[in-house]
Amino acid sequence: GWPTCSIASEITAIVMEEGFDDLDAPVLRVTNEDVPLPYAANLEKKALIDAKKIVATVKKIV
Repeated sequence: GWPTCSIASEITAIVMEEGFDDLDAPVLRVTNEDVPLPYAANLEKKALIDAKKIVATVKKIV
């Protein structure tokens, strides 16, 4: 989903509110780009989340 008004933002809010004292690092959202989903296949591929973006976010935290 998108970074705002999505399940990702709700999960992030719950984790920060309920488990803040147990966290070792801040919660980061790994989401699609914050743009309307393009129709063109090449642009859609760039807008959607993929393994490369997930790995980059994990490395940022660790």
